[in-house]
Amino acid sequence: MDLWLAILLFFLGFLLVLYNVSADFNYYSRISFFYFTILLHGMVCCVTMIPSWLKTRGADHVFEGFYYWCKWSGVHTTVHNYEGGQIEGSAVVICNHQSSLDILAMCSVWPHRCVVMMKKLLAYVPFFNFASMLACTIFIDRTNRDKAMQSVDYCVSEMKKRDLKLWIFPEGTRNRAGGLMPFKKGAFNIAIRAQLPIIPIVFSDYRPFYSKPGKYFKTNGEIVIEVMEPIPTEGLTLEDVPEFSEKVRQKMLETYERISAEAKNKMENTKKLT
Repeated sequence: MDLWLAILLFFLGFLLVLYNVSADFNYYSRISFFYFTILLHGMVCCVTMIPSWLKTRGADHVFEGFYYWCKWSGVHTTVHNYEGGQIEGSAVVICNHQSSLDILAMCSVWPHRCVVMMKKLLAYVPFFNFASMLACTIFIDRTNRDKAMQSVDYCVSEMKKRDLKLWIFPEGTRNRAGGLMPFKKGAFNIAIRAQLPIIPIVFSDYRPFYSKPGKYFKTNGEIVIEVMEPIPTEGLTLEDVPEFSEKVRQKMLETYERISAEAKNKMENTKKLT
């Protein structure tokens, strides 16, 4: 028994040394534990989300809880104008999409009675799929245009009927290169069809502390989040979508550049203090 304990302690000590001296091992350890945390939280939410589902609270409980599950990451968030995303009634929330770490930022700014739109592929992830169903997540098939258009109509009717907000990443995919990619039109089609306001939310650049291509995930990460003022869509038609979406994107890009500089300065100041 003492021999096995000694072997275990040696192995744990070896991993600890490797964690501190190998950048690749540090990255893979932290990001793997992050995904493991998501899996565990999803399993718990399969039970704890049932009351929220019965009350049609959307994903509120999911993100409120996950905020505490990820304290170990060391990532700190600063939110500007949190109240701007808490307007009464339905709305379409749009946000830039950088990586799976977006979940960390979403926990700090999640609007009340909000649900997520996700690609249908994620509906097959064990535990995550059932928890997402309880959170009233809307899955769409991007490969099928007819079904995608049906999803737009379904979103509009469900949002108004249940008084929900809908969170969408209009870039459509993760953007690891910085800035904002061109927006897809789905979020704007939904907002204009329903004549609902759009609430833009911007996350600062993660690259000072996290990069999948660079294989680093630092413990002193800083994310600055800004909730921009709601933008009305009353009177707009689907013909206005291309111009309207680009104007919104430009405003979000200006905000992104400003708060990214703020987040970077926060990290540099933290390093000086330590």
